[in-house]
Amino acid sequence: MDNRTIHYHKEIRRLFDDPSQRGVFRIDEQTVGVTDGPLSKAILAARPMYDFERIVFKPILGQPIAKATFSAVMRAVGQDARRVAESPPEPGPRLAGRWPDAGYIYLQKRLYASDPWPIFALTHRVANRTGLLKPLMDGLSSRLMTRLLHRYAPINSSALAQLVSEAPDAHERRRAVTLYRRTARSMCITVACLVTNALWLASARDARERARDCITETLRLMPPAWMYHRNACQEFTAVDARIRETDDVLVIPLITQRDPRHWPDADAYEPDRWLGVSNPEASDHYLPFGHSHDRCWARELVLMLAEHTIRQIAMQDHWTDSRQMSAHVPLKSLLCPARVNVVAV
Repeated sequence: MDNRTIHYHKEIRRLFDDPSQRGVFRIDEQTVGVTDGPLSKAILAARPMYDFERIVFKPILGQPIAKATFSAVMRAVGQDARRVAESPPEPGPRLAGRWPDAGYIYLQKRLYASDPWPIFALTHRVANRTGLLKPLMDGLSSRLMTRLLHRYAPINSSALAQLVSEAPDAHERRRAVTLYRRTARSMCITVACLVTNALWLASARDARERARDCITETLRLMPPAWMYHRNACQEFTAVDARIRETDDVLVIPLITQRDPRHWPDADAYEPDRWLGVSNPEASDHYLPFGHSHDRCWARELVLMLAEHTIRQIAMQDHWTDSRQMSAHVPLKSLLCPARVNVVAV
């Protein structure tokens, strides 16, 4: 893989190349970047995330998500992820194609294909691309689900879909539909991006023999969650006086996790560095899922599904096309090549 080239968007490339973009640095008048490992963890630990900073569990129509709802969704997502990860290997579907798109479709079908069509339609990527349409689509899907449930009770649906079916009234069903869309989309796209990054970096042999080490090293070099945005607050100023109370903060693990002062051969893909390491995130310089104080809600499920998927690809004798010598990483919320071609090998 050493002779392949990855082309990052110019703004990401600037973070790699500009030595002034290290430690604590000013991005603009209202925003500070942080790449120092211990300081990054201190920032993330300084306060819990605000509700509106969350991706999946941010307020719905201005109303916060109750803890009981959060717990119910997490249990459901966990059941669905384990059902897929613990199932025996399937002869199909084939996993060849253009990733991460092919990966998204694979996960979408494995996790949610048995769900009622009004909500399964919300898992399609096009349904999540236009912010203005999302509330309208959620409302329409909720009404269609209510009509459908008057006729029959869906069977064999995902645990996440069952939360929609079991909602006690129209208001709660509307909220359950929104959480279904957000959760399903976030799970599928995050795992698809992580596996795509591993497809680019790793070998099929490593994926078969030590998938978890491959994923751990992939999360170091190309973490899908490459940047954490936190809104301005007094707590960050208390951690470091260079951060003003009016400054938003961008914690950038993409740079932290390549710090040559901490990582030997920092830019090299070396899964061997994780041999015998039971808790990678104990390091102050490794935070692909945030800080333990407020870590990604689906960390273990993402790892479980990524490990399952990457093994499925390798077992089907598919991997990255050896003829593809370069890939482009656009500037998006999740770090991932726009296209990696997976073929039979």
